[in-house]
Amino acid sequence: MKKPMKDEAVTCAADLADQIWRWDAADMAAHIRRGTISSREAVESCLERIDAVNPHLNAIVFADRQRALLDADVADRQVRNQQILGPLHGVPVTIKLNVDVEGEATTNGVPAFAERIAPSDSTVVSNLRKAGAINVGRTNTPPFSFRWFTENPLHGRTLNPWDEAVTSGGSSGGAGVSVAAGMCPLAQGTDIAGSIRYPAYVNGLAGLRATPGRIPAFHPTTGMRYLGLQTMSAQGPLARRIRDVRLGLVAMSGVDRRDPLWVPAQMDYPDDSTAVRVALVDEIPGSSLAPAIKAALNKVAHILEASGYAVERATPPGMTEGVELWQSIVMTEARMGMFAGVKAIGDDVIQRSVENMMAGAPQIDLEGYALAIARRDQLRRQWNEFMTRYPLILMPTSCRLPMKWGDDLGSTEDMMRVLVDQSPLITVAALCLPGLNVPTGVVDGLPMGVQLVADSFREQRLLAAGSVIEREVNMPNLHSAF
Repeated sequence: MKKPMKDEAVTCAADLADQIWRWDAADMAAHIRRGTISSREAVESCLERIDAVNPHLNAIVFADRQRALLDADVADRQVRNQQILGPLHGVPVTIKLNVDVEGEATTNGVPAFAERIAPSDSTVVSNLRKAGAINVGRTNTPPFSFRWFTENPLHGRTLNPWDEAVTSGGSSGGAGVSVAAGMCPLAQGTDIAGSIRYPAYVNGLAGLRATPGRIPAFHPTTGMRYLGLQTMSAQGPLARRIRDVRLGLVAMSGVDRRDPLWVPAQMDYPDDSTAVRVALVDEIPGSSLAPAIKAALNKVAHILEASGYAVERATPPGMTEGVELWQSIVMTEARMGMFAGVKAIGDDVIQRSVENMMAGAPQIDLEGYALAIARRDQLRRQWNEFMTRYPLILMPTSCRLPMKWGDDLGSTEDMMRVLVDQSPLITVAALCLPGLNVPTGVVDGLPMGVQLVADSFREQRLLAAGSVIEREVNMPNLHSAF
């Protein structure tokens, strides 16, 4: 393998030249484009890392290695032929099990779906391919991608490489671990209640929930989707660095009118990097923030202030009301379909978790469902007014430290406490807003992070502020520890 050329835009250390799996996606893409490494070398390096760590961690549950290497060879020929290259040309990525990859099973962690073979790619997968990315594996999820803990009877449990006693996150837990452990520099995830941001939080990553409608969501194996699922569900990238999240966002976003909610929205705005007024949310009604989380919020507030942001303590309206509205809409829809599937698969763990969530959700009729949607829109208007004054919100990702396995399997009351503690995740999803988890360091051996929230389609504002934080935070890569 050829050594990387020296270039100010490329930050790979020379002593890592024989361990490409350690590199960021931006570095891989830059060197592949220059021809100083090949895509095959990058893919082979990540596959070797997968062989070394995945048998224990169980983040990737299926990989078509032959196809990945063939795709890498095609990418290398395109470089040699001086063809137009996408932003992730030749870069290894992972794809979550709840989206379609042509010819592979979209199991979503459900045994009954083990033979559900996708006839074609989901849009997010085809967009990644158009950007030049190479799929090196499918990442694990809880059944139906409906839990903050990634384990299922079909593929087993995905372990958190920082501490196996705590959750690897969910539902994009396999995605988070695949990046955190160096199996790939970038992963695709989905988020309807924190399923990107929470795995990013517990695995020490940057994870972006894009605005619903930014990244098209069409899955050939999926039938009709209810209103709440359509409007709250979002996709996005997980990565070790903010610049890779930005690359992933651009690559995943693209045209597909099969998604009726897709919006041809502007990506960049002139004031994305402007130091704006920030609302610091360090108190959540009904919850008690862990001291380490409060310390992280204050640390980030000082970093932003030092960069010109005006930080004020302020709480947006209805943080816990957002959880109730999410419950009213999503769990009502679950009673119409998904819950029957949960009962049918015979998995006691997912049944117990969903039943606990279901028991705490209001039992409403059609009028109540319509009223919940109207109340959700009313709350979103109030947040719009709040964000007019505070274009950026700094809040917890979660109000508690990473949960231990089974924290959602106790009583209904235990589950309700979990939901309140996860309200920063759930409310942002209920209001269809973008959110970004930003790592802030390590506390007692576990990653710590905070969440940034902005208005619809202002993901670049989040990434700009996230980059400011990242520059001042000494966040170690997991690679030296695992």
